[in-house]
Amino acid sequence: MYRNYQLLEKLIRLREEVYQEGLETYKEWEKEIEREDYKESALNFAYYLALRRRDIRSLQEALVPYGLSSLGRLESRTIYNIDAVIKTLAILLNKDYPEEIKNLNTDSYLDGDILLQEKNIKIFGSKPSNRYSSIMVTLPTEAAEKYSLVRDLIAAGMNTARINCSHDNQKFWSKMIKNIRKAEKELGKECKISMDIAGPKTRIDAIYTTKMKPSVQVGEKLFLTGKKELKSYYDYDIVLRCGTVEILDLLKTEDPVLIDDGMIETKVAEVKEEGVVLEVVKLMSGKKGKIRAEKGLNFPKTNQSLPILTEKDLEDLEFVLKNADIIGLSFVRTPEDIDVFHKEMVRVLGEEEARGKVIMAKIETVDGVNNLPEIIVKGASRNLFCVMIARGDLAVEAGYLRLSELQEEILWICEAAHIPVVWATEILRNMAKTGIPTRAEITDAAMGGRADCMMLNKGEYIVDTVKALDDILVRMKSHQYKKTHQLRALSIAELEE
Repeated sequence: MYRNYQLLEKLIRLREEVYQEGLETYKEWEKEIEREDYKESALNFAYYLALRRRDIRSLQEALVPYGLSSLGRLESRTIYNIDAVIKTLAILLNKDYPEEIKNLNTDSYLDGDILLQEKNIKIFGSKPSNRYSSIMVTLPTEAAEKYSLVRDLIAAGMNTARINCSHDNQKFWSKMIKNIRKAEKELGKECKISMDIAGPKTRIDAIYTTKMKPSVQVGEKLFLTGKKELKSYYDYDIVLRCGTVEILDLLKTEDPVLIDDGMIETKVAEVKEEGVVLEVVKLMSGKKGKIRAEKGLNFPKTNQSLPILTEKDLEDLEFVLKNADIIGLSFVRTPEDIDVFHKEMVRVLGEEEARGKVIMAKIETVDGVNNLPEIIVKGASRNLFCVMIARGDLAVEAGYLRLSELQEEILWICEAAHIPVVWATEILRNMAKTGIPTRAEITDAAMGGRADCMMLNKGEYIVDTVKALDDILVRMKSHQYKKTHQLRALSIAELEE
């Protein structure tokens, strides 16, 4: 434990180191920042990254007895928070402190939060005043023909409609958009449109099987190929065609291959000229795992040096750019991916119009997490920018046990950069499909309220699920904002009544 004067000296040294290191980082970024309104956020972000390169747990513990901030809630205002603690501690100890801190302006304390909220509204639109987070919903195919579904979703609380370009086509997307705009006028409520560019997601293109229903058990073997003509290779009962042929050349024996977001775990048992033999090693549900076309394939140990935009993406791009309020870019791994996408936007729209678009980087890989600071600075320097925590593929790529740690770090990093975050994948999944939520997913939804937007996927009971999420978010507003607990009166008395 530090002595009083040692604690103050340690804090002042920390402040100086963070300030200088952060300023150097910011100066490296500044020449590439084209949006003036992002410079203040970038500076705070640089300070935050400088701080988080250090282990300050002993300092935090030493501050607690003084009733001061333990620096655990400084994401959106890093230097200000450190300065406020130094000034207060110095006054308590009757010690001198740096001149630049003496005129600390308390009016600027919430500037970072205000900047984040302003971006939140610009990107996801206005939302009810009684909740912090917006609600995004992935539209099913039937939303193209069933206007009442779209209207009911907006009425229930949907703020952003998501169209996944991995499914359907421009004809269906046009009808969905028409229904959204019609419902906006009828209800007098704004609804943003987000369209996800599919990206280099590898899927099962087709299935050949000798079974009535294609399903597998642990220990069973199947064949994965890139050949267009499917047949019974080596007498396997199930043959899958991989949508990304290049991946097959990179696979080695024992490499993991995960099917349907990890619902079926396999490993490469043998590499052959026409493809690879996969052996089922684990099933997430029951004794049999169903295999269906269009489900995803993940290769966690394989270096996927695939282009961020596929041929299909380039075909879809003009439609997406002209119709979407938010463009979701899938499987972003590096800042160079953002550069590639921006050049394509400029090619389609021209420089000025391209800068007016909102980009949402979907973080689905370990590379994406590791490079997140550089990805954010690259994206936010030219466009309004937000990040999606795509928990499905991220869990598959990083391992389920690391997911909670990674999503927390993403939330902290984005708040420090004043970048809105979408919390996605399996939120209230059981309720959307069956009408009945599990206890665990209710808690997950409540914790997801720390994000700026929460995304629900399609299901038969999706309208009821939107209503339920809206209710959860309204209740949680009085208890929590980001990492800050709000101490309203406890609800115990309400439960007893």
